[in-house]
Amino acid sequence: MTMPNERTRALMWAGGFLIELALDRSLPLEVRRNAVSIARHFPTIEDISTMALLQHPFGPGAMLKSPEEVDPTIEGGRFGPLRHSTRLTWPEEA
Repeated sequence: MTMPNERTRALMWAGGFLIELALDRSLPLEVRRNAVSIARHFPTIEDISTMALLQHPFGPGAMLKSPEEVDPTIEGGRFGPLRHSTRLTWPEEA
């Protein structure tokens, strides 16, 4: 069973991974464009914080923990989590 802190950490890692994919010029253009498209609709760390506060039948934060409650040394990815301030441009041919 996945715990709320593990689910939050996985979302943070996945957002950072999308950034890495979008910026890695060694990857095919289609892969980088897919990463940008997905990142536009993927929850940011701010969204995760808000979702952790939502009321759930099992109580507040039953599905997610606030990112502040997750071990900060385990952010994953060199770019950190996806944030509202993250601006990924549409990849073009080199």
